[in-house]
Amino acid sequence: MLNVNRMRILREVAARGSIVGAAAALYLSPPAVSQQMATLEREAGVDLLERVGRGVRLTPAGERMVQYADRVLAVLEEAQADVDAVAHGIAGRVHTSAFPTAARALLVPALSRLHARYPRLQLKMVDLEPEESIPLLRVGDLDILIAYEFEMMPVREEPGMERVPLMTEPMAIALPVSHPKAAGPVSIADLKDEQWVVGRDGSPFLEVQKRVAHQAGFNPRVDFHSNDYQVILAAVEAGLGVALVPPMARFAEYPGVAFRQPVDMEVRRHISAVIRRGSGKAPAVAAALDAIRGVARERAAASPFAGVTAA
Repeated sequence: MLNVNRMRILREVAARGSIVGAAAALYLSPPAVSQQMATLEREAGVDLLERVGRGVRLTPAGERMVQYADRVLAVLEEAQADVDAVAHGIAGRVHTSAFPTAARALLVPALSRLHARYPRLQLKMVDLEPEESIPLLRVGDLDILIAYEFEMMPVREEPGMERVPLMTEPMAIALPVSHPKAAGPVSIADLKDEQWVVGRDGSPFLEVQKRVAHQAGFNPRVDFHSNDYQVILAAVEAGLGVALVPPMARFAEYPGVAFRQPVDMEVRRHISAVIRRGSGKAPAVAAALDAIRGVARERAAASPFAGVTAA
């Protein structure tokens, strides 16, 4: 009989295009992944992968196997959810994560409601960026995470994951109040000679800033890096640069910062909850998702910033 865990590993190899990429995503060593794939091929009696340069690709049999892996793993998640519903109701554990601004604005209020409504739930939270939390969700260390993606960047489909849209918000340009463009209309192109305060290397926030600048016709100067919007806004207020900032990050007064919507393009950020496919029927996960969606709807409805909408 085919081993389900090896089918899960095959799905990751297919998604990453390499043994090394799958090993990193699953917290395994490349030799361990290679060994598991060799064993799965012996079990299946057919080659599932073939070498292409430094990577691998699926054979026709491998493509069929991955399709079955998606179905099998989703059914197993549903089975566990049904068993939990019968055995426990809304109890057990929910391990959650969110990037810092969403942790403060969405996840903490939602977990507070869950704690009050369902005292038998064991709640756990950690604030992580999406690129840090997705691997933990994949291996079962997290049950729900809140992630974001930018409209102008392609969304990478994660195998075995399901996104639950929560809300959308437009990014504004943050400038020092002393800036010549702080008092009137401003475009991204107007700021081609400015220093931009951006996310860390490898972060979607840095990548979207580069894409925005390239669309406006220039290469941005990006010498100040932080994934903490309060650090970014402090740098802007200190006159060190300009930045793209979402409404969710503006939870205090910033007297030294002017916020303006760019007139030459719209940059929108989509926020979603992410779960393993099939796990949404588990009572604890379903209750947590319902609480998070409720907070997101309320926040969008009460937002003083134009363009913030609930999914």
